[in-house]
Amino acid sequence: MTESPTATAAEIKISFAGTEAEAASDALAVDRGEGRRRAIHFWDRPQKSTRTGVSLPLLDRGVILRLRRDHEERGSQREADMTVKLRPCPALPSPWQNDREGEHWEFTIEEDRTGPAFTPVVSASLQAERKFESVLEVERGSLDHALMKPQLELLETVGLTEDHLEDLTALGPVHAVKWKQDWDAMPRPVAIEEWTTDNNLRFLEVSVRTSIAGAAEVERLLEQALRERDITLPQSGETKTRAVITALARDLRL
Repeated sequence: MTESPTATAAEIKISFAGTEAEAASDALAVDRGEGRRRAIHFWDRPQKSTRTGVSLPLLDRGVILRLRRDHEERGSQREADMTVKLRPCPALPSPWQNDREGEHWEFTIEEDRTGPAFTPVVSASLQAERKFESVLEVERGSLDHALMKPQLELLETVGLTEDHLEDLTALGPVHAVKWKQDWDAMPRPVAIEEWTTDNNLRFLEVSVRTSIAGAAEVERLLEQALRERDITLPQSGETKTRAVITALARDLRL
């Protein structure tokens, strides 16, 4: 039996792009020597589109394939992870309707709420730890052996088999820096993440995780906190993931 999963946690996000991202970054005055630095790659099958310039079959059906690896060692080794995300999350079989975990992987369900509208969108993510050495080959294109069995099983619930994952195009790298800060009046730490690309694209996202019950109040507090820092809120609510994948695909000049 399939049902739509119910989230118990939410991530409140406000995203900036281009000059807006640069202005927000300057206003937040983050210390670039303190952020967590990672390289990020995505996979899709970009195609020319007469309507939008480029179409992204996986992203358009709500499937995101993402690889992240740390630049610096954390503890005794560098960290890397591969994530399969379904957003918006469709109805899923009963084993996938609640948070669960296994050896070296974790499956979570939460609401993404991106300002200014903060429309709740349920997302499901299965994040798996990967060996740092192996991801260097994966970044060059092929997804062979990059996905764990539970991730392949999750993709099969939305009609994607291993055959559908062949000949995908690697999009990246995205150079990410992430900071966490405690802000007055915010009930939980604020995450600030900046994404840049080799072609000078720039994105910035400010986010806070909270309960579903507290989401509306956190939305209000986050907007207020940004205004108090003289940051002009964005007019659109496109997520940084969709924005950067689309921009990277357009740069391919298909």
